[in-house]
Amino acid sequence: MKCLAALVLLFSGTVSPEMFAQEFSCSQGQADVMKYFAMSLDNRASHFMSGTPNPIYTKVFPDEDFAETGYWFWLKSQTANGFDVKAFDKNNVYMRSTELVWRNNTTFKRFVNDLPIAARCVPEGKAGPEIKVHDTYYQYYSSCKAYKESHLGTAVNSLDAPVLMDTGGNIGQVWTRVLHYRYNCNADFLQCADEERFYLANGYGEWQWKHYHNGTLVSSALMNSEEAGSTDATLPCPDSYEPRTAPKSTGESEPSEP
Repeated sequence: MKCLAALVLLFSGTVSPEMFAQEFSCSQGQADVMKYFAMSLDNRASHFMSGTPNPIYTKVFPDEDFAETGYWFWLKSQTANGFDVKAFDKNNVYMRSTELVWRNNTTFKRFVNDLPIAARCVPEGKAGPEIKVHDTYYQYYSSCKAYKESHLGTAVNSLDAPVLMDTGGNIGQVWTRVLHYRYNCNADFLQCADEERFYLANGYGEWQWKHYHNGTLVSSALMNSEEAGSTDATLPCPDSYEPRTAPKSTGESEPSEP
């Protein structure tokens, strides 16, 4: 009877087909890691994460929690100068692009193929599987145009089990998964020269980031306070965020670099 009533409403024009769209959900006993990667809809609508040396404004496309496929922005300023673009589907979460020159968001680096960093669904309370990536080729862009290509050796990525961590900011203690993104590894996925650690809180997204080179901390960021505010800024180059149907190549490459 409920199905019949829904059909009557649909064909009478009372409701639209979009009202019957369902959000993606993981199997029973598994968690959707997107609730750690991206700030929740209720929070990001009018809040952002403040910190040093930059804030983070989160924009998710499509703007729901969470579709089967999409992407999101981590904007590191109100003017969208400084940004990361990441993507997701029913299988994985991926890195897509990041800023190159902070004062000019028509410059950026984008992976030729989205680089998988975590499984989309992982066992509740448990770590995600390790992901080894051979293809780390990426392109440099200026004025929205690709001009050269490079790569990062091989990459090894893993997502920790959730741990209750004290952020030291106004969000207090939060359940956090740490993403370990290791790159510039050798052909056997060993001896990785670089590691970036993303501290991802349930409902808030990234609140801390650290970059290690040969085991030494070389850079960090702390975005551990939620503040009211939003931005209408967006990214000017569609190629920095839109999905690709086929890989692009400039035909010009250079040696691996961090």
